[in-house]
Amino acid sequence: MKNFTINDVERFSGIKAHTLRVWERRYALVHPGRSSGNTRLYTIDEVKKILNIALLKKNGHKMSVLANISSESIEDKIEQLSNDYIKWQKAIIDLTINMYTSEPGSFESILDGLLINWPIDTLIEKIIFPFLNITGLLWTGKKLNEEHLVVTAIRKKLIFAIESCDSITNRDKTVLLFLPDNKQLDLGLLYANYFLKKKGIHVLYLGSDVTLSNLKSIFQVQPPSYVFTYLLPNHHLLPEQLLACLNIYAPDAKLIIAEYCFNPVSPILKNNHVQLNYMEALDLLHTYFK
Repeated sequence: MKNFTINDVERFSGIKAHTLRVWERRYALVHPGRSSGNTRLYTIDEVKKILNIALLKKNGHKMSVLANISSESIEDKIEQLSNDYIKWQKAIIDLTINMYTSEPGSFESILDGLLINWPIDTLIEKIIFPFLNITGLLWTGKKLNEEHLVVTAIRKKLIFAIESCDSITNRDKTVLLFLPDNKQLDLGLLYANYFLKKKGIHVLYLGSDVTLSNLKSIFQVQPPSYVFTYLLPNHHLLPEQLLACLNIYAPDAKLIIAEYCFNPVSPILKNNHVQLNYMEALDLLHTYFK
């Protein structure tokens, strides 16, 4: 069974590592093991307990009470909370735990069950997108078997959501979406496709593993108004290379680069080139069409 570091738990829960250590010392909340290098190692059950307690604490429950009740009682308290936000957060926890514990196919079954309660738009925006963000699957995974199954299931739901979007209402401008190499997961690009199409924006979706030569060919046939991509650390395609290509073959286009979510945001470099975090970049694109 997979073990998790304190950094994993921090990312999943939103609780700082220092706070997690305090909880362990003060309340004996969990008892993580140790690696040969003395790194804390949490079991999946301990991760689940921390995530559930963090959810309740964010909604006004006292840690001194939560630390002294069973995991089953904690689950019961969550079930008693009825607002949609709590249910979305619990669904994200369930998906995260399921990814590492269950049989192939069960993850997709959970998604199908959630679709009974909420429309596809809500599922994508309130549950799937936050799940992808906290697990890192929006950008790149560790190529674990369980992640591959999850990515496949979510890709199917994103494609279904894209195909369910209403017809395009703004064809005067086009957004070209692409990824420069095939080492990145394309879920973030698919989400961008969904986000823009839902707002009636005309999208030219090229997918991943796109070369500068590919872009030149497209620009010559159908110059876009905007070009959107995202880059991971140590990527081989530099913004300056993209700008040079745009200046020659699509000089009126604006290049928008979304940065890896855990990196510092870079400044605007030129009038036709901006680098922002992922959601800021999508929101900026939307403002251009208002």
